[in-house]
Amino acid sequence: MSNKGNSRHVNRFAASKYMRIGRKLSMYVTKPSAGRHTLENSIAIVTLLKEKMNVADDSREAGILIKSGNVLVNGKEVKDRKYPVGFGDVVTLKPTGESYTIDVAKHGAIRVEEEKSGKRYVKVIGKYMGRNNKIMIRLYDGSVLPGNGEVHVNDSVTVKDNSVGSVVKFSNGAKCYVIKGAHASERGTIKGINHGTATRAATVEVDSGKGTFQTLVNNVMVVGE
Repeated sequence: MSNKGNSRHVNRFAASKYMRIGRKLSMYVTKPSAGRHTLENSIAIVTLLKEKMNVADDSREAGILIKSGNVLVNGKEVKDRKYPVGFGDVVTLKPTGESYTIDVAKHGAIRVEEEKSGKRYVKVIGKYMGRNNKIMIRLYDGSVLPGNGEVHVNDSVTVKDNSVGSVVKFSNGAKCYVIKGAHASERGTIKGINHGTATRAATVEVDSGKGTFQTLVNNVMVVGE
């Protein structure tokens, strides 16, 4: 059988649990484009508008809203109906001026919350030296912004209007939010950091107020002290 290439759609029954969509509404769901977020942790903007935000009755109506430039993701116009949206992104509807944050629910499924602060915390997942010895940081949402020597991997930064504001250090005593894994959506305080080895991933000990649990460092984002 010949290879037909990558499909533009995903069978609903095989779709990531992150989407938390109706499995029997139709056979397929739009596949998010590659890039900012992984396929397992993203949802196409057309599906988000139609099935999570309920601002469009069908894909055609959602597509018209997108193509007309009335949808912003993190302050930028999005005109690709397959544009991937994931945790931490802020979706704004131009006609109403309403903004919504993409959050996580239990077990890591997507949750849409009304955004009021205009400021968002984003985890730093990479850091490198760019042109002219300028420090650049890679963020969890796929964006790359100018940084400084104060910012390190696993710290969080506040972002507003695509500019980095304050830095929240990844350290003992910091408030944190679990964004992936079995404890997704839980909040707590970091009580201990266990640095990994060549054969063992780094973990963090979190006090949720109801008990203490351990999870991977990659599953946690600090949000304050």
